[in-house]
Amino acid sequence: MKIIITEEQSMSLRRRLSYIKKILDVVLDNMYPCDYSNESYFYIGVIYELETFGFLETYLDSEGFKGVQPAEFIDFVKQTKKDYIIQYYINSQEDC
Repeated sequence: MKIIITEEQSMSLRRRLSYIKKILDVVLDNMYPCDYSNESYFYIGVIYELETFGFLETYLDSEGFKGVQPAEFIDFVKQTKKDYIIQYYINSQEDC
């Protein structure tokens, strides 16, 4: 999969895609895809979880994202990881 990153996005975010995936995987591992009727609702649920992820700001600081606001991180995930989240949902449907 090819990811297109715009110049407007934070340089620290663009350089740390592997850490972003790591944080996203923590949220995905705590989700139960079978509770959602389709991938759109699941995607919305994941974004909601990121927004309410109590320690997201602390986690960002500990992973070297100093100065990156949670909202900026969430916007970046929305722009670059939507397909990844939807594919996770699709792959998880076999377990439902």
